[in-house]
Amino acid sequence: MATIDLPEDVEHVLRQLESEMADTREYILRCRASGDEQAAQLHVIWIDLLLDEWNRCRLVAQEF
Repeated sequence: MATIDLPEDVEHVLRQLESEMADTREYILRCRASGDEQAAQLHVIWIDLLLDEWNRCRLVAQEF
């Protein structure tokens, strides 16, 4: 896979989004383990939104 040099701000945003998605996945697992499926489902939606934003940022990065 080829690597590209991204502007630092795009790289930073992508890393932040990846970190937030990882944290949210862990939270979802904790919610499900405690039986709070409603909170888990809300955070699944949040991950979907974060992933959409990550994809948009990735598209911007591909322009470079």
